[in-house]
Amino acid sequence: MPLIRYRTRDLTSFVPGICECGRTHRRLARFTGRTDDMLIINGANVFPSQIEEVLLRTKGVGANYFIIVTKEGVLDRLTVQVEITPEMFADDSRVINALRRRLENEIAALITINPVVEIKQPGSLPVSEGKAKRVEDRRPQE
Repeated sequence: MPLIRYRTRDLTSFVPGICECGRTHRRLARFTGRTDDMLIINGANVFPSQIEEVLLRTKGVGANYFIIVTKEGVLDRLTVQVEITPEMFADDSRVINALRRRLENEIAALITINPVVEIKQPGSLPVSEGKAKRVEDRRPQE
């Protein structure tokens, strides 16, 4: 029996063709995100989970991060504040700057927006109780 999903705000698509098992009803692809999590920055759709993906696979980056969206003139600005591990924080500033540039390049390659990455010392970003609030949109509401 097919499952009907109505206004769940999940982003997915239909998988064309017949299933390998022989079933012929419509199938849904893996969910790529939720529309209520999506940010529109300079006309591009950005999901915080895309940024999190880059941060989690990068060595030296801690588990805590914060995304800030602001407006400068007519353009939106994306700032990603990232905590680094204590071992990385004790390292040379050249290594930390190289990590910052690497994160900026990898995030820009994935979301097509040039972010500003700010490296923060371990424990400096607020930790929320329950569901973590990781995005703050500071753009003026129109």
